[in-house]
Amino acid sequence: MSLVSDFDSREKNLIEQMVSVHLYTKKYLLVAEEVAEQGELFLQPLKEHRDAFDHLMRCYSIYVIENNLDDEKKADYVAKNLDKAFGHVYRAFFDTADWLTYILRKWIRCKLIEAGNEICMQKFDDYDKIKKLINDVPIKVAKLRESKDVAKSDDKEDNIIKEIKEYVTLLDNLIDLRKRICVVLGL
Repeated sequence: MSLVSDFDSREKNLIEQMVSVHLYTKKYLLVAEEVAEQGELFLQPLKEHRDAFDHLMRCYSIYVIENNLDDEKKADYVAKNLDKAFGHVYRAFFDTADWLTYILRKWIRCKLIEAGNEICMQKFDDYDKIKKLINDVPIKVAKLRESKDVAKSDDKEDNIIKEIKEYVTLLDNLIDLRKRICVVLGL
């Protein structure tokens, strides 16, 4: 038995989406752990991953543990658990992204304030854009969080991946800005 080939096309698509979201979550969770200067650890995404793993194991267990379910009931059981697993992976991403955004924004603000307005204006040609970005982040994050709903539409996979990619862009911009501040201010 292949781990994926026995799933139908919808199930395979859901697994592909889960893998994609999981890889983003893993990337940003590792970044968050590294930039959390006080050694903070945010357990909620790890709990969501554990819960997703439990649902995935249920999908496989139905075929490897003896039971009295017919093929239709097994398929229904798998579909329900894949949906639940996807929900946990989705929440793990948003929990991670929210945490990392907060850490990065706080760090950037503190370093810019420590350097002072005059030095920042001298060293950053685009200091006004940087301030605008940092001031816009809470609004952008709030908008993404407001629209966050794993069960909101029939074409949810496309919408979910779109909103995740929006958050990814925001995170990457903040990470790049943090790197740039380190270089420019000699941190």
